[in-house]
Parts: sequence; C-alpha cells; structure tokens
Amino acid sequence: MNSPTKFLQVGLGSMGKRRIRCLKALGQHDITAFDPREDRRAEAEKLYGIRTTDSFEKGLEGADAVLVSTPPDLHYPFVKAATEAGKHNFCEANIITEGADEIGGLAAAKKVVAAPSATMRFHPLYQHLKSLIDGGAIGKPLLLNFHMGNYILDWHPWEGLNFYAGKKATGACREMVPFEFEWMQWIFGPVESVQCSHGHFLDLPTDMDDAYAIVARFKSGLLANVLVDVVARYAIREGKVLSQAGTLSWDFDTQRVRHYDGQSQNWREHKAAGRGFNIEEMYVAEIDAWLKACRGEAAWEHTYAHDQALGHILLACERSSQEGRRVLLSEIR
Repeated sequence: MNSPTKFLQVGLGSMGKRRIRCLKALGQHDITAFDPREDRRAEAEKLYGIRTTDSFEKGLEGADAVLVSTPPDLHYPFVKAATEAGKHNFCEANIITEGADEIGGLAAAKKVVAAPSATMRFHPLYQHLKSLIDGGAIGKPLLLNFHMGNYILDWHPWEGLNFYAGKKATGACREMVPFEFEWMQWIFGPVESVQCSHGHFLDLPTDMDDAYAIVARFKSGLLANVLVDVVARYAIREGKVLSQAGTLSWDFDTQRVRHYDGQSQNWREHKAAGRGFNIEEMYVAEIDAWLKACRGEAAWEHTYAHDQALGHILLACERSSQEGRRVLLSEIR
C-alpha cells in the first residue's frame, strides 16, 4: 500500500484538533481540515498552521487519507465517501450502527484501510492488564466489576450541554457504553447477553440518559457488572477481575494494576504507565498504528464488523432496559 502523506481532517471540535496534533507529532504536516464553522477553521489555522476548507468535496480531492471527527450521527456519510473515493480513513468511536455493515466490504473492494477507533487498546494500563490475563496471571477470569463515570458538564465546560454529547441520540453516556465494551471484548472476548437498566437521573435541562447499569455475560463464561455514567463528579475509571486463583484491580487515576495471588496471599503492584505519561500519547499511538496499517506494515485489528457488534451491545442494553429482561446479542439485527 502507498503511504499517505496528504491528510484531510473532517471536523474541528476537540477531537478533530487532537487528531491534528497526533498527525503533527508523527511528522505529518500536509494537513487540510474541513468544518462548516468558520470560527473553528480560523482557530485551527492559527493554532496549527494548516489549510482549511469549507468544502468537504474539495478537501477530499487533494487527500490521500481522511480522519473523521464529527458528531457520531454524522460519521458514516464521510467515512463512506472517503472509502468510495479510495482514501484510507480513520473514524472516531461510533454509536450509530446503520451503515457499518457496508463499510468493510467497500474498503476491501477499494483496497483501503477503513479504521474505526479503538483508543483504549493503546493505553499502557489496558495493554498491561491484557498481558497479565493472557499470560495466566490469575487463571481463568470469572467475574468483572467495572465503573466509568465522568460528570457531563465537565466534558466541554465551554459548551455546557450545547454539543452532541448533551443530546439524547448521541449522548455522552450512550457513547461510552460501546467505547468501554470495545476494550473489554479485546481482553475478554465477545459478549453473549446483557441485562440492563438505564435512564435519566441528573437535574439538568436535557432528556439524554445519563447512567447505564449493565450485567453482561461473555461467551467465555465471564460475568461482568458494568456501570457507565455521566453523573460522577470526580472522573472514575476503575475495575476488578476475580478468579479462583487471584484478583486484578486497576485504577485509571494512578495508572496502577494490583495483582493478588491467592496461593501466596500477597499483593503485587504494577505501574502500567511510566513516569510523566501524558494521556495524549495513547491517541498518538492509535494514529501511528493506523498509519502503519495504511502502509501495509500491520493490520488494523478493530474492524467495522467489530464496531457494529459494539453498537449491538448498546441496542441490546436499551432493549433490555425497556423490556425488563436479559437480551441475547443474537437477537439484535
């Protein structure tokens, strides 16, 4: 495959600007950005010294590869257009499943890499957790308890609820359910069924759901208790994996994984991320992996088929909550 050198960044919100920083950190400077908002284009030109355009079509013509960082309900039209034009493309995490099934086949036909985001695979904490589990540190995982929480008004304080994450269809909590299950399925394998209760609890002027309490059964036999919310006033991402042989616990705040060995009855502590680790590094690593896939140096493992399965987990959770029963993923089409 040819190595892309000319990039079109679609969307100049916070993630769009972050992806520009990722490209520049990797030595890529031939970047054009599209956004319908003139103020965002002017800001990006000033901050990053890049070209901008108010025409996606013109930007696409001059690009080798496209990065899509729009609100989630707008991803697929841009991804499809880029793929049809024979351009490698990268897309932020998805909520909407409609259209995902055709992207993989289209990308294969056009011989391009169409890469949905899998950000947490590139964080050293989850890489370390996976290496411990794959290496048999606690034997077969039996139970998982995980909590992700981050107050919605702390997401974009400068915008309040006036962006996609404050809307019902594309709400922040709804987005984070598939986002968190992506790394869970990477480590523990596919989900078989879910039972869920979700709803709106915050006293805020929005009708979006802000908490999902989920009990998930994995095909491996693992039983997971997962709470995803945008209520927690202090950002939380922590969990425990239990087995007959021991326990692994982790805390995103401290970047530590703790391992309890049931035989020796001792704790060992692992510092997963090195001193001075910056969260931006995982986003850079993700784009670096995508560029390597575009060059044919490695495969992009998280496909649109995987991405669609994540969307089905979200839909199964919502059906379960509405119908008051356990829902098999095989029921979702």
